[in-house]
Amino acid sequence: MIAEGRAAEPDEADELLNAKQVAALMKVHVATVYRLADAGHLKAMRFGVGEKRRRGFRCKRSNVEAYMQESEILTDEEVA
Repeated sequence: MIAEGRAAEPDEADELLNAKQVAALMKVHVATVYRLADAGHLKAMRFGVGEKRRRGFRCKRSNVEAYMQESEILTDEEVA
C-alpha cells in the first residue's frame, strides 16, 4: 500500500535517462545519442534553450529499448 501523499515508484520502463545513461545502455558515444534524437530516430525530450539543452536531454528507457528492438537485424533463419 502506498502511503498517502507519496507517489508510486516509477515503472523502470518509464525511467528517464540522460544522454550519458542512454549511451551506456546502447554502448555508443554520447554524440551518437544526440544525432539519433536530432534525426528523429530516437524519441527524446529536451528542456531549456541553447547550450543548456544538452544538459536537459532526457529519454524514456522504454523508448531506447524500443529503438534497439526495431534496429535489430534478423538472420535468414529468423526471417524464414
